[in-house]
Amino acid sequence: MLSIRNRLNKPVEHLSHLSDTELYVAWHLSCKPLYIRMPGVSMPKRTSDPWKHKKKLDTIETYADYFQDKVPNCSIQRDSLMAEMKVVNRPRINYLYELSSTTKNKEIHIVPTSGQSVYYPIELLHYAPVNQSDLQLFYKLPSILVRITHLHYTEQLRRLFASSINSYSVGN
Repeated sequence: MLSIRNRLNKPVEHLSHLSDTELYVAWHLSCKPLYIRMPGVSMPKRTSDPWKHKKKLDTIETYADYFQDKVPNCSIQRDSLMAEMKVVNRPRINYLYELSSTTKNKEIHIVPTSGQSVYYPIELLHYAPVNQSDLQLFYKLPSILVRITHLHYTEQLRRLFASSINSYSVGN
């Protein structure tokens, strides 16, 4: 819990600090989806590259201008590389049912969505409170707790039967 508290609102300081095992959030968004860093699949973009999307203002010519307009209290470095990120799908986990033989050997991973990747200047990225392996454990926990609860109820039922029937004596 201490590591989670220490990571909260900690900014990413440099593009080289991005890791494949970490999760990130864009701090300026009101809804904070978790992002995973995408390895250099496509051409890297710089904050000084021209903004080719809809222009609501004439002052938006580059990515840096766009993000500066969107988050006015943040200073975006000009001509720096942006991070290519993808939103993370939340894994579907259910340990209460037997897996088919085709999926039995597959380990459950946090995977990016099938949507497009998003580019963010490094100044807008913060570390998520947990990393990928911790998030996987958090998703496994409810299924494990349900299983433990069922085992506890089964043991209570067994004790109730054993105390009510009293017929566990071995024949002489």
